[in-house]
Amino acid sequence: MKSFLLYKDRELPAAEGYLDKDTIIQDLNLKVIFQAASRPVWKQGDSLKQAEQEDFFIYNTVKRVMLIPLENSEQVQYRHRILKELVAKPDFARKLYQIGQSAGKALSKNRDRGKEGRGRAAAGSGELLSRFDLLKKLLAEFDQLKELLNGEELSEKSGLAVLKERINEEYSPDFREGIFKILADMEFFTEGGNVVFSMGLGVGLKEDKICLRKVVSRSSKIFFSKKEEEKGRTGLFSSKQKTKDTAEITGQQKEKIGKTTGEKWYQKLFATNVTQLKDDAQRQEARQLEEAAFAYMLSYFEPFLNHLCEFFEAFHIQTAFYLGCVQLWERAASFGARFCFPEVVESRTDCYGFDFSGLYELSLAILTRSIPVTNSLAEKDCRLLIITGANQGGKSTCLRSFGLAQVMLQCGMFVPASSYRGYLYQNIYTHFTRREDTTMSSGRLDEELKRMDGIVRTVTKDSLLLLNESFATTTEKEGSVIAMELISALYEAGIRVAMVTHLLQFARELYAKKPEHAVFLSAERKENGARTYRMVHLAPENTSFGLDLYDEIIIHNKTTEK
Repeated sequence: MKSFLLYKDRELPAAEGYLDKDTIIQDLNLKVIFQAASRPVWKQGDSLKQAEQEDFFIYNTVKRVMLIPLENSEQVQYRHRILKELVAKPDFARKLYQIGQSAGKALSKNRDRGKEGRGRAAAGSGELLSRFDLLKKLLAEFDQLKELLNGEELSEKSGLAVLKERINEEYSPDFREGIFKILADMEFFTEGGNVVFSMGLGVGLKEDKICLRKVVSRSSKIFFSKKEEEKGRTGLFSSKQKTKDTAEITGQQKEKIGKTTGEKWYQKLFATNVTQLKDDAQRQEARQLEEAAFAYMLSYFEPFLNHLCEFFEAFHIQTAFYLGCVQLWERAASFGARFCFPEVVESRTDCYGFDFSGLYELSLAILTRSIPVTNSLAEKDCRLLIITGANQGGKSTCLRSFGLAQVMLQCGMFVPASSYRGYLYQNIYTHFTRREDTTMSSGRLDEELKRMDGIVRTVTKDSLLLLNESFATTTEKEGSVIAMELISALYEAGIRVAMVTHLLQFARELYAKKPEHAVFLSAERKENGARTYRMVHLAPENTSFGLDLYDEIIIHNKTTEK
């Protein structure tokens, strides 16, 4: 049994994901996204504690899945179909996750017990009972999942509908009834009942050729059929043959255990008309036979139990990702922000550039609980995007919004835009400026060059590179030379680059060369110095209008002091 909610043909990602995940997380403010996805949106009647409660499993799952890009448009559409259904039914998404979460806790508890008992010579009844309890718990969760899915009208093309059909087919009522009958019988080990063995006598009058004939718990009264016995399903150890020297030993707990002489329950093990074993060693051997019978019956469930464990391990992760997406959607909707489901272009020749409208920076929107200024761009034949313009004009925000949307597209999520169309890149690299190295182990330019060297050594043609004010830590002349050499090499190699820069000498020289697949944008500034935070098509200017900031910060403060 497989759930297949992240992929059509496998449970969990097989790839490692982007090469430099930590840098992408830092440069694109992805922690804000992970945190928003892991917290439910506050609703009327919720306590403050409920509103601030963070599910770290959802946080880590969204982080893991978002940073592993999908391979083709079919995989993206597969997730889109599931996500569209769950966004429309958020309570359904929560119930699915609650089932996965409950099963996940049971699995985690069982693993912890296994670690505590590791290294023992024998499993012992404690570990057997732990596995038995886990089996019953997972079956109960599976029943609940089946009931939940059958209670929903699901789109035929959705992976959820396929899961519903698969469960109904493979986990039929007859199959379920057979399992629970056997589980009820197995409660003889914990609740009391009958166990019937046959055995022969071997060398030294030791028990030999032991065979389990039937078991029945107090509550069950269900015996193994003769047909099942003949098939060998109830045979214990090595023999199913009856011999002339075979003797039956019947173990039965009396109904009024503990109400007689104060003896322990296993001292009342045997039925009326059967000689009671009073010797401690004999009682211990009888108990070991019961334990062996229980272990033998449980061993038949091991393959099924392992399948259930694998199913719920994956199901917990899958539902955590989707609930994280639903909660992210709800958080944006709480302050009026909207998403769209993007279109994926398979061939780079079809859409080798930027094609979006109403794109906004999601992490900024979440932090401010408002919709930032949006940008639109339709440059399908663009290999190199250069953004210049006024300081504090929204250039870095625009670049970050594009990078974040691309990461979301590539993991099968919605994106913060009115429309978005893009290509799936094998790798995304970011190179944003860093603060001064507090350890003083290297200069800022040296640090930038080391990070860039790591990118250049691994970047391929099937990659996207986002540069934000790279090489601005040195002089204009030196930084421009470095930038020109690097960008020219990347451009000739066919690598797609989007760059925000204050190196005006570099930008003007590059613009003068008129590269065929290059687009130049600038942060819009009105004649009165006002910033609109929108990017417009404009040739690189001779200034970043730093005097505007001087007038705003220094002159304004002096006037205020007077």
